[in-house]
Amino acid sequence: MSQINENLIKKVFDEMTKHRPAMQKHLVTDEEEEDIMDYRVLGDLIIKNYPWPVGVELRRLFSGSMRQLDRMRLDQIFKTIERSIQFISFVMISQAWRDIENGQFKVPDGMKNDFESRFSVLSMGTYTWLIRMLGTAYEEQKIEWFMPEMNTNFDKKFYAALDFWVPERNEIGHYQINLTHEEIEKRCVEYEEKLSFILERLAFLAKYRLVSVNEIKVKKHKKQDARFKHTIGLLNSSDSDFKANEIVESKYADSHCVLFLRSLKSFDDFLNLSPLIIDTHSETIDAKEKFDIKKDVFLYTKFRGDQIMYVGTEVTEKCDLRSLSNYSVLVNEFKELISVMTK
Repeated sequence: MSQINENLIKKVFDEMTKHRPAMQKHLVTDEEEEDIMDYRVLGDLIIKNYPWPVGVELRRLFSGSMRQLDRMRLDQIFKTIERSIQFISFVMISQAWRDIENGQFKVPDGMKNDFESRFSVLSMGTYTWLIRMLGTAYEEQKIEWFMPEMNTNFDKKFYAALDFWVPERNEIGHYQINLTHEEIEKRCVEYEEKLSFILERLAFLAKYRLVSVNEIKVKKHKKQDARFKHTIGLLNSSDSDFKANEIVESKYADSHCVLFLRSLKSFDDFLNLSPLIIDTHSETIDAKEKFDIKKDVFLYTKFRGDQIMYVGTEVTEKCDLRSLSNYSVLVNEFKELISVMTK
């Protein structure tokens, strides 16, 4: 683990422990023992406590192949910041959609007019625009976020930190300018510090859990009320071998979708992040048309000609997901989202 990784890990881990104090037990408090602190353990805990789309990018950044201050590491820093703000923008949109339907939130005209065109093909600029517009609107309308930490953590300094990445991503991330080896080294150091600031502001994500609802079964006995057994995949892990869990509730959540939960103990309150984030691990490959489907967590990236397209978190090649059993549902939900945000 390089010294640079250690600095980032220590800062982010310290911030995470403020939201999940139980993580403190992994810190060394005796200064004389500082040299034996295992940053690999702390890094693994950071990865596990961020939602998978963010955690998997950090896993790559912390890997042995990224220890050099080279172009590969610089690209991964960009990828990590992009996935982080993409995820948080999807959470914000999902809550806005719910709050609009509940009559609690009104979309600002400036956002309403541009939403469909900007959201049809995503970019770093779109994510920062969404976060600033929704963050400002929720503050003005005095609405609390599902994650109340956003009310204080998303301030002018945070928005300015996001804005920094847009021109950098466009020029350097897309190879529009050539950098010398020395310039790449300097940017790796500078950008990691800026990435650390964003991750510290998003450390509260460790309080919440991202899950995939794979199946819901009804449990009903004579003279007893119905109970619903949810089989879920916990999408917080240091690898993609997601553990299956069961939650039995007197009420049922949405099925075959990705949810953001306050607690794994109940579905009292949650955000449904589908169709923006989907999980294909529970898909049964029962027809030739499905042979190209990869088991992964996918994030929405563009919508064209009634086709919704996704990018995988582990799968690197392009995947055509139109043969998914719930694909038509995803498309209809996406169209509904556009309608709700623009009407």
